[in-house]
Amino acid sequence: MSDVVFFPIRHHSPACAWHLERLISERKPRAVLIEGPRDATALLPHLANPATKAPIAIYTTFVDTTNRLGQPKPEKSKPARFSAYYPMADYSPELVAIRTGVTAGAEVRFIDLTFPEMVLAEHGQQQKQQARSLLDEQYLRQSRFLKALCERTGTRDPDDLWDHLYETNFQQLSSEEFIKGVETYCALSRADYTTEMLEREGNIAREAAMAAEIKAETERGDGLILVVTGGFHTPALRERLEAARSGGATSETVPGEAQTLLMRYGFVQLDRLNGYASGMPSPGFYQRIWEHLHQETATDVPPAARTAAEFIVELGRVSREKAPGLSPADEIAALDQTRRLAGFRQHPQPTREDLLDGIRSSFVKGAADAEGGLVLDQARVLLAGSRIGDLPPDVGVAPLVDDFRRAAAQNGLDISILYHKEKTLELYKSTSHRATSHFFYRLDYLGVPFGRRLKGPDFVAGRDLERITEVWRFCWSPDTESKLTEQSLYGGTLEEATANLLQHGLDEADEKGQGRRSDVTAAQLLHACRMGLQRLAPELLARTAALIAEDASFVSLVNTAGQLLLLHSSREPLEAHTLTGLTTIANTAYQRACYLLPNLAGTSEQEEQATLDALNALQQVALSLGDQPNSHLLLRTGLRDLLDNAQANPAIRGGALGALHTDGQLDDEELVRHVSGHLEKDGPVFLRGLLRTNRPCLWQVRPLLEALNQTVCDWDESQFVKLLPDLRLAFADLTAHEADLVARTVAEQVGARSAPSLMITGASPQDLLLGAALNQRIEETLARDGLAAFLEEVSR
Repeated sequence: MSDVVFFPIRHHSPACAWHLERLISERKPRAVLIEGPRDATALLPHLANPATKAPIAIYTTFVDTTNRLGQPKPEKSKPARFSAYYPMADYSPELVAIRTGVTAGAEVRFIDLTFPEMVLAEHGQQQKQQARSLLDEQYLRQSRFLKALCERTGTRDPDDLWDHLYETNFQQLSSEEFIKGVETYCALSRADYTTEMLEREGNIAREAAMAAEIKAETERGDGLILVVTGGFHTPALRERLEAARSGGATSETVPGEAQTLLMRYGFVQLDRLNGYASGMPSPGFYQRIWEHLHQETATDVPPAARTAAEFIVELGRVSREKAPGLSPADEIAALDQTRRLAGFRQHPQPTREDLLDGIRSSFVKGAADAEGGLVLDQARVLLAGSRIGDLPPDVGVAPLVDDFRRAAAQNGLDISILYHKEKTLELYKSTSHRATSHFFYRLDYLGVPFGRRLKGPDFVAGRDLERITEVWRFCWSPDTESKLTEQSLYGGTLEEATANLLQHGLDEADEKGQGRRSDVTAAQLLHACRMGLQRLAPELLARTAALIAEDASFVSLVNTAGQLLLLHSSREPLEAHTLTGLTTIANTAYQRACYLLPNLAGTSEQEEQATLDALNALQQVALSLGDQPNSHLLLRTGLRDLLDNAQANPAIRGGALGALHTDGQLDDEELVRHVSGHLEKDGPVFLRGLLRTNRPCLWQVRPLLEALNQTVCDWDESQFVKLLPDLRLAFADLTAHEADLVARTVAEQVGARSAPSLMITGASPQDLLLGAALNQRIEETLARDGLAAFLEEVSR
């Protein structure tokens, strides 16, 4: 008769993994049954392969093509998409159970529901399109019992509590004692859950399936069966085992598209402090402990103590590379403090929090929120680690990865090198170069780290359109294929995946209440053409035209008109020759925006900037549409109504004034009169609106500058201080040259004979080279500190 041993685990716990490894090696179970999707059992030979280097993850997706989960209008709704990870590190108990079980000759398999079955059991409540973890441990952070225990033991959170109870003395306990303690801990954590909560999260269905698999295994023969599951499920599995049906779990075929495969993973992704919801934080720290547990070198120093010492030395070195200050004496003090804290807290070896407290007390010499933040950020980066896993060549990859490799080869891009290369593309001359541009933009749209556009026109944002070439810097990295695997949720080719993701963007806009904005669809139209998805363009254009008729947003309509005119003027590089009616639809958006001009009187302060930008852009749209007297009259009438509305937002009225003066509808004398009258009433807010739509008037209309200067001089000190922030904001858009021109003009008006220029001139070629080298150094530093995304945002 079979003997069943339940081994409750915490995911990514070295202590659980160590006892599990020892138990399997000593007792040689006949079968090792592990919590995990049943259809992933086929991947076990790859997971047990010594050539597989953790961290890795099982990645599984499900596309509900039949709307099984209750879409309201199946004929119109898009398929719901779900995805999940099952990540593993060397010290993950599940991976240790697989590897040790295979070595011991046991039958090893997963026993949980397949991912589509899990989604069905949860009635589709999982958030669509957002990958989750199949090793979720939210219950450990929601438990009232654990919160109370944290208060009783003086630990900061459940992670610190777990280390305090289980990761410090596990080597001194028998496996039976350790298992009993973990199961009690997890059972008490489960006590907060009601039957309704368990049903809603799919736990009852999952546990019934796992219990049936265990029951079936007990009937296959004698010998020990080891069941490895998250501790949350262990008490329920014990209760269900006797009542479970014979013959194994019934497997229901869930209609839809599903895939389960292996992918590389990284410690950065695995670190719960970066958002991963399962397991323990700081994987680099626990990886080092695991490695020390398996070193054959004889030593009396506990693994965690050796690990703490290594991290302190590394942190000191890294800190000295960035700024002088920390010395070997500081490192010695931090290590001594870590050991003392561990002893004070009755820890046989230091925990992660003991180490961080030792670092805080010895390395932070300045303000805790300044220098302390920098030191602790460096410490957390080191504790997280940067390791990326690897898979042997015989492991199949996602179809999307295959398509990427094939497309890269077709476009002459070498992905076998690990350093950056640049590719220059002649968009107006070469069809093949446009195809390569499509390839880069598809990857960029999918969020795949591979290429970055350095130079070239941005047809979506409408910048640098005078450029006729694109320059891309590209480099393959393990993250490239990891992200491609993740995005395989959307399709098996780059074209299919980007098309589905584009549609998802439109669906998401609908869910956020932005689905009636025509500019959202117009922007996706430009994205589609830029990615070579011209087959979608007619449908997107038709949708844009339909939305214009009901779009109530002035900003959206102006954006739409500008985007359509941009697409019309860039038909050649965007290969949009077959699109007809672009200018006609743009003119419709323009006219509707003009009709909405009087409504801008009630613009809120939060909407001012976007509205002023749209007012500015509306003038350019009018010029691009050409000589249309009726359309121009419509614009001027709307601007006049807005300017004459005394109750309107002053910044918007100022913007209307600037637009009318630019269009020649107001002379200089009227401009000065309006500004002088509003400065006393509305202060610099009106001026800010004016300069947003007509900045050149500041230096071209000298009486205006004289009036402004006189008004400011008439203010007393308290009034000046009160209005200074708004005044600075009004002039914030001036370029360095424009600010210099205004300053010199004002200086002359107040009697200065020779106002010095504020511009720096006479830079030598050496100065320029030094500036370029400094800029490159700053970019490299930001990239090393993980701030490359910030740099890209600033550059936009």
